[in-house]
Amino acid sequence: MAMNLNDLYKKVSAIPIGDFPPSALSGLLHGYISVYSIVRVSPWLEDVYGSQWDIHERIREIAGELADLIQDPSVTLEDRVGHIADLMEAYLTYSDMDFLDIALDAAYGIISPEGRDEIVLPCRTPEMCRLLCSYYYFTGEERCAELAGEIIKERGTEIFNKSVEEPLENRWNWYRAEEFYENIIGEEKHEKVKNMLMLEEEFWKQFGKDIDSKDLTVSTLCFDNLALKEYSLI
Repeated sequence: MAMNLNDLYKKVSAIPIGDFPPSALSGLLHGYISVYSIVRVSPWLEDVYGSQWDIHERIREIAGELADLIQDPSVTLEDRVGHIADLMEAYLTYSDMDFLDIALDAAYGIISPEGRDEIVLPCRTPEMCRLLCSYYYFTGEERCAELAGEIIKERGTEIFNKSVEEPLENRWNWYRAEEFYENIIGEEKHEKVKNMLMLEEEFWKQFGKDIDSKDLTVSTLCFDNLALKEYSLI
């Protein structure tokens, strides 16, 4: 028995956005972006997933939560980087300039502290890679594209090596970062990106039959994985 996207979608859609912990917002956002793309390509699936407008509104609500977190001084830097990256990605589906301005200002404050000309990286996480890719997309700053590539080549290579022990969530985040890097920067796609879709079996082994009893962060991670797989099959 495999996990079912429809059942999981109904579960997460019934929960108010404000009830999700910050750690669940990234998976939730990416899951809804994939579902929005599914319905946009196949409008008849609105009967299954709801209208494009309804999905769009859920993305807007998530973006609102992310915008608040970005401006919360109690949020750690690494978490802030992830929220900024997610908010910029949300803009690609929900085009609200207020949200984008918040994200770009926050991104600039992280990679150019005190207005320095040189771009600095306080961390080399997959979320930082996505932040740099989005910043490059919106500003044309070539150095951001270069640094994003360095992060993927330095750290990502270790993760893609199957002999390296790495938590499933970390591996998924790196696959996500490489996919985003290749889509934005425009380099040739590698075969290992396809491995993102092969992680379903591992998600199922770890979280499958008792998914309803797991926390919301795990549920949204599975939601992201299943929704992306479904979109890839269209």
